[in-house]
Amino acid sequence: MKKKLLLLALLLVFFAACNKPIDRYALVHRHNPEINKVDPLSPFTVGNGEFAFTVDVTGLQSFTDYYYNEGIPLETMSSWAWHTTPNIDNYALEDASEPYEFQWRVLQYARKEKSPAGQYFRKNPHRIPMGRIGMKLLKADGSIATYTDLTAIDQTLDLWTGCITSHFELEGSPVTVETVCHPDRDMIAVRIESSLLKSGKLTPFIHFPFDYDQNIKNKPPIDWDHPELHSTKVNELSDGVLFKRILDDDVYYARLSWNNEKSIITDSKHRFSIPVDGDVLEFDCDFTAEEQTTPLSEFKETLDASANAWQEYWTTGGAIDLSESTEPRAMELERRIVLSQYLLRVNYASTFPPQETGLTHISWYGKHNTEMYWWHMAHFIQWGHIDVVEKSLAWYQSILPVAKDLAEKQGIKGARWPKMTGPHGQPSPGNINPFIIWNQPNVIYLSELIYRVRQDKETLEKYKNLVFESADYLATYAFYNENEKRYTLGPPIKSVSEDHGENNTKNPTFELAYWYYGLSVARQWRERLGLEADPQWDDVYKKLSLLPIQDSLYLDIETNPDIFKDNRKGLSSSMVMALGFLPKTERVDKAIMKNTFDTLKEIQGIDAFVSWTSGKMAMTAARLGETDVAVDILCNTHERARYLPNGHVRRPKEPKNCPAYLPVNCSLLSATALMAAGWDDAPDVNAPGFPQDGSWKVKWEGINPLP
Repeated sequence: MKKKLLLLALLLVFFAACNKPIDRYALVHRHNPEINKVDPLSPFTVGNGEFAFTVDVTGLQSFTDYYYNEGIPLETMSSWAWHTTPNIDNYALEDASEPYEFQWRVLQYARKEKSPAGQYFRKNPHRIPMGRIGMKLLKADGSIATYTDLTAIDQTLDLWTGCITSHFELEGSPVTVETVCHPDRDMIAVRIESSLLKSGKLTPFIHFPFDYDQNIKNKPPIDWDHPELHSTKVNELSDGVLFKRILDDDVYYARLSWNNEKSIITDSKHRFSIPVDGDVLEFDCDFTAEEQTTPLSEFKETLDASANAWQEYWTTGGAIDLSESTEPRAMELERRIVLSQYLLRVNYASTFPPQETGLTHISWYGKHNTEMYWWHMAHFIQWGHIDVVEKSLAWYQSILPVAKDLAEKQGIKGARWPKMTGPHGQPSPGNINPFIIWNQPNVIYLSELIYRVRQDKETLEKYKNLVFESADYLATYAFYNENEKRYTLGPPIKSVSEDHGENNTKNPTFELAYWYYGLSVARQWRERLGLEADPQWDDVYKKLSLLPIQDSLYLDIETNPDIFKDNRKGLSSSMVMALGFLPKTERVDKAIMKNTFDTLKEIQGIDAFVSWTSGKMAMTAARLGETDVAVDILCNTHERARYLPNGHVRRPKEPKNCPAYLPVNCSLLSATALMAAGWDDAPDVNAPGFPQDGSWKVKWEGINPLP
């Protein structure tokens, strides 16, 4: 009996050890990024989702030209700060439109992006570069130091607290800088310790630019050459200064305070130096849309607030621990996961849905591309941070009247979500933008993911308008071909790949699958709410065109039957999203999808599956049972798939202009969450998307599976 009890006790200890919670601190801490040289592709960023501040090795924005020219720009950006240049020519969106035949009607599509009106509405509104906070360093001979003069560089981003600690030396004199962002305010706090402060050889500063150069869409330079086009009004306060910034009709404020009683030093119209008194300087800078005089927090208070917020983030969401794996690539994959979690919390957790470079640097004039919204947000739901998604879904609810108006102008029911837009939901002209349609079901899918977690009527009531208005659009956009007895999509449309002319694109495979899934979810929502079925939805759902197939392969679009015949490496892979991104439905044949996936892999090679395509292809591979391929894709070390020391990945199409392309990080997190937590019809094993050969030891918790 005693032996049995002892054996039982040992078994309980064994199972307790197996089920021991992940050591979140150890998991996060072992991937703190650290650099020991000036690396313009790996600046570190502090932020809270609504605001971000990106720094060089000094812990501030001291060497902006070098970082802009060679890597990732050093910017200060907020989700609410936008600028609109005056519309002196009274352009209307119709001035950028031209007629297209659609379902035997003629509609106006805003595709004339190079017209004066098209350029105006593409560029406006655009985000504001809010200010540069850096330090001026002088050498012993009085000359200005450059980044090449810095030695003994040691910079670390503490992911657990959100604090960047930067050490370096200038001519043997050490400098230590701590930089942190407040979790609830658009505010940074900085502590500098160095003898160079008192000697006058280190002077912190704040400079305000006019705007971005709007002639460049992605990574535009900041315009410092037009001081006459903006104003900076200075209001001295008892504990610092309040700057009022005016650009045309747009206004914002920056409140700066520091730990001595000296007054701000005005160097020129928009350039100011922060006064120094001693070997230690602490200062805070808070950016706001409205004038405010509330005292700012001291550095220690902001550091503590940041640490508390980050610890809550790391301990309440999902986690994957690969530390017990014998697979050599496991630690690199774990690093990619942890750094992606940090970057997306900093850059994407905003009330206005993000641009594809987040708050790190401007791209697409700072606008949100709605076709990527699922990729931007789904991982937050998967990793247990639904609150982040609900912030941006509230924005979709706020522009619902605009979206319904866009649909009504096309003679279609429901909501037509704009493809590329600023905060007010106005569409931006483009030769692709008005023809994109795969953005339309995104809010349905995301709302369903939230419901799957909560399983309550409150969620159904909260998001039913988004789901139903989107479904109305799906159902009334589809065109019934009387001769073929089926509903079709397009033309004119652009598919995911954007490879084909809008007038030559009909029935894209992924869009058909997404239409079908979106309508199936919307129909379920009506049932859950006890509502009668919508006959139009049901008719389209039943009679929607089948996914186009040629030679037992899924095509990208019905009107491109020869896609595989030229054997080219650049062919579209969008069709695989019909199973991977989307769950299995009766419209998808798993054997044909596997044949399609394997053919794409053979033609293109895994090194072609980069950018956000990496997560897309890994999700399909996992659902098809090709788990070795899934991890090969996510662990790819090709230069185009390289995760930089700070966790960023460059966009392969434009590595110079999009050196921080966050959809890659999003797709990684969605794929790894799927592979760990599984999906509705996944094999009944732990981490079904990972190889089961024993080399991958996957511990995971707090992750929500996909359908």
